Amino acid sequence: MFSPKDTAMSTTIAPAPAATRAQLHRLLDAGLAYSATYRGALSNHLPMAQQALLELGASADRLQAWTEAHATTLEPQPGGRPAVVEGARDLGRPGSDAAWRVQFERRIATVGASDALREALPLLMPGVGGAAFHGLIRTAHAVLAGHDRELAAGLAHWAAMALPLPVTAVAASDTLPAWLDGLAALPRPEGVRAGLIVERMRAWGATPGFAEAASRLPDAPGTLRELALLAARTYAATGNFTVLHLLTASHAMQVLSPWWPDERLPRGFIVAAAAGLLASGAAPALALDHPPSRPWPALISAACAQDDAHVIKLTHAAWRLGRVWPDPAWRRAVERVIPL
Repeated sequence: MFSPKDTAMSTTIAPAPAATRAQLHRLLDAGLAYSATYRGALSNHLPMAQQALLELGASADRLQAWTEAHATTLEPQPGGRPAVVEGARDLGRPGSDAAWRVQFERRIATVGASDALREALPLLMPGVGGAAFHGLIRTAHAVLAGHDRELAAGLAHWAAMALPLPVTAVAASDTLPAWLDGLAALPRPEGVRAGLIVERMRAWGATPGFAEAASRLPDAPGTLRELALLAARTYAATGNFTVLHLLTASHAMQVLSPWWPDERLPRGFIVAAAAGLLASGAAPALALDHPPSRPWPALISAACAQDDAHVIKLTHAAWRLGRVWPDPAWRRAVERVIPL
């Protein structure tokens, strides 16, 4: 699919065999029997965390045990004949996941995974914030896993849960601090309360002035790095659950960057990041609260022992982003999610 990448008697205990890509693919095959959502609109994190555990170096036993434990919370993929979807007008349509999955499986079989992904992104990017970015995130993990049917499932979740937000054609010339100031000046929408991230994002997207303020950040190649580091520093300072999703979403965008239409950051993501940041209620942190103190090996080992998929995914995202854009903020964010 995608291009990735004489014993003697001793008292030393041999390390547990590591998980393998073949094991991951078997688990992903089995996982396609589960619905993309459960308990209403919560996203199925199983395939995302499975891929993250593999890349973080979890043992085969740990990957299997984590899978078995997490699968008990999920629901089966709905049966019956899926409806037909025809394009943009069907994005975000309730109950359309199965139909989108069929559509993307067929397209991947016809043109290949890489070309199918490349042609899907312009369609999907305007609604990238849907399901709190989980369609985007699941798609990126599928790319890293090199699994075609899981890629179709990720794209389908993205399409079925799409959340289009308003974008205005303004001069996008703000620095990051100026952009944040513009967002902070927006009136708080009425009725916003704790609940699903996507509902708070939708409310902020409907706020007067949102489209203009959110659209003022330039779509330059370096903007994704700025947004990712903003998420890491803000999460390190606050531990905010919504901001965690901005960090894992930024990582997913970096994974998919070879398939963007061009080198500019898609504006749909900039606007969705604005809505996510506002929905978090967190005070943006432009600087790190303090330097990290634990090394990556210790943090990764601790992450592999966690039961929470969000902890595993954040660690994986931060670790990979740190190899692309070295900065202490990545480790500090992981320290926040895995306290001593």
